[in-house]
Amino acid sequence: NIKIMLTTFQLLVFVIYVGYLLKIFGGPIPSISDSWYLLPKKQKLLFSVFCWSLGGAMLFQGSGDHIWFFLSGLGLCFVGGMVAFKQDIGKTDLVHYSGAAVGIISALVGIGIEGGTWIPLISWVVATVVMKVVKLKNFTWWVEIAAFVAIVAGLYTV
Repeated sequence: NIKIMLTTFQLLVFVIYVGYLLKIFGGPIPSISDSWYLLPKKQKLLFSVFCWSLGGAMLFQGSGDHIWFFLSGLGLCFVGGMVAFKQDIGKTDLVHYSGAAVGIISALVGIGIEGGTWIPLISWVVATVVMKVVKLKNFTWWVEIAAFVAIVAGLYTV
């Protein structure tokens, strides 16, 4: 099944990249996007390849009846293209953050609509609220991890 293969590819890309970040930085960093700033110059492209791999695979996750997964993929690809989100270059920050939000929300809505389960979206929202209330260190990192876990779990059910 192509969707299982796409999801497994996304899972492998995510685990390898995040595992690499955890190994070289010794633990979570402020956000996965921050890795672009923290990686050595010769490795910065890894962040874009990570986003484009996840986003490119997401473009093909949907049934074609809805645009949710396609929008999610586009959002993630924009994140990979707009890496300098902390610099005042045009609207890079706006495109980066909007792409991330669209990437996450559209995937979770797509799972709800196409997969018929809203559990991943609800779980992610609850986890995000709890992490905010307890003031978890590296909050954005953990929100991104929770989003990915919810999305991958949901994709395996679609």
